[in-house]
Amino acid sequence: MNKVDQYKSYEAAFSDMKSLTALNTPFKLVFIKEDGAIKIVSKALIRKRTPIAKDSMSPYKFNFIDVTQDAFGSAYIPSLLSVNDKKIVL
Repeated sequence: MNKVDQYKSYEAAFSDMKSLTALNTPFKLVFIKEDGAIKIVSKALIRKRTPIAKDSMSPYKFNFIDVTQDAFGSAYIPSLLSVNDKKIVL
């Protein structure tokens, strides 16, 4: 894999996800669920973060919309593996 095909930080991945969401262009997400299973969301958009009053762990999570399933989801930021098949390598 070419280093151009990798993110070197979560910030870079989230910047791309935010830009695509602003254009209403879904992207593919791959992350590890809390039970250790790999979750693939083929069409996702970012949504607002949950307030800390409702979820004390929200600063460590990101929220998304699964466009295909028309459902809301969330995951821990460190569990994010790739966006549009571009891996996150720290």
